[in-house]
Amino acid sequence: MALYFFDFHDHDNSFTDDEAAEFADIKAVSEEALRALCEIVADQPHRYADQMPRMTVRDGTGKAVLAVTLTASTTWLKDETPAGIAA
Repeated sequence: MALYFFDFHDHDNSFTDDEAAEFADIKAVSEEALRALCEIVADQPHRYADQMPRMTVRDGTGKAVLAVTLTASTTWLKDETPAGIAA
């Protein structure tokens, strides 16, 4: 099993993972990176609206091997905008 670090980046902050996690294969690494990024965004969705938060995965040597970006945007459709909200 190989070691991987998961670093988070958004428009204001970057958080570097200091504790590696072990994974048996690259599919598991990719799934964990996407799951972790979605979980972070789900905790404060308003903070990430119209942003592109990113998770960078480094291998045990510190080399970046994977980048996962989540695009989060909201757009009211003109005919569907609730009363009282400017489109």
